[in-house]
Amino acid sequence: MTMWRALLLSMVFAAAPSRAAEHWVYFGNRSTEPGQGIAAARFDSKTGRLTPAGVVADVNRPTWLLAHPTLPVIYAVSDPTGEAQSESNVFAFSADKATGKLSTLNSVASGGGGATHLTFDTESKSIFVAHFRTGHVSWFPVANDGRLGDLYAKQSNYGTGPHRRQTSPHAHGVVVDPSHRYVLAADLGADRVFVYRFDTATHQLTPGTPPFVSLAPGSGPRHLAFHPSGRFVFLVTELSADLVSYRWDAESGALQQVQIVPMDEPSFAGARNAAHIQASSDGRFVYASNRGANSMQVYAVDEQTGKLTEVQRISATGKTPWDFSLDPTGRWLLVANNASNSINVFSVDPASGKLTPGEAWLPINQPSNVTFLPAAN
Repeated sequence: MTMWRALLLSMVFAAAPSRAAEHWVYFGNRSTEPGQGIAAARFDSKTGRLTPAGVVADVNRPTWLLAHPTLPVIYAVSDPTGEAQSESNVFAFSADKATGKLSTLNSVASGGGGATHLTFDTESKSIFVAHFRTGHVSWFPVANDGRLGDLYAKQSNYGTGPHRRQTSPHAHGVVVDPSHRYVLAADLGADRVFVYRFDTATHQLTPGTPPFVSLAPGSGPRHLAFHPSGRFVFLVTELSADLVSYRWDAESGALQQVQIVPMDEPSFAGARNAAHIQASSDGRFVYASNRGANSMQVYAVDEQTGKLTEVQRISATGKTPWDFSLDPTGRWLLVANNASNSINVFSVDPASGKLTPGEAWLPINQPSNVTFLPAAN
């Protein structure tokens, strides 16, 4: 099937959505080909249908996107060269809520190389950036109109691991804790989750006490997600394909391991390669993508202990599910299948948490991120 035919079919699936139920969804990608940029589509949360809007911003290799929590603003990392000493950039874009088009507000040097992940802190109005290539975590203020300010501070992760990809630290994912005092950084190269305290009065970013929690050698920590209660943190490891549950102490900034759950079945013989994790807004379920097995996996959360129990493993209906996101209603989950160049839609059963593949999909070249923004009604 040609790309144009696939696009036509996706438009047919997306005919006449209800505007009251629409959201804009934006897609980052890893492509270095000209004209890729950030793509967008309207998403109808009543039907699960997508209406493509094409490329809405010309930016080089926007591998990770983030929506401002209250403004029509999208942030994007850009690391076009991949050279060891080159510094990445972070862009702020204003979104036209009628058309989905993005206009550049400003951009800043990111504070390190290989910018790969972003998180937003609502209380301090700031953004934190994880840098895979150089192992840095950096902190930027955000103005009232969504523009990025000058660098507040940055910290360097440290450590190595036994895997060939662990010769130096590689900060891969960052999250802010619900107390708005700590930022946690999962480091694939160091086999550690680093904890940094940030002070909004002095703009200092300092190591916590303790400064990190270690994982088994060769685990390769990748992404983190807080439980809505703030009591637990869930981690997905890339190299060992495990889910790790921690109890979080917001007073001391300490992590206490609760459980490790292997994502792959005992009979799995391929290369382990997990990617992303997200908790449902009600805290009852955790979703994770497994690129090695090309699967999406669902886990029930014990809200007293933080332990996880597998509910479902299902084909991602594509290859290499790099990222995914639940839509704002929690009724749908969109998966970025990187190696099959597709965005695939699943419905979510609110009672069981289970996923069902839908018919709607969208062709996107090497998609690496799915980010929702409410659309105009």
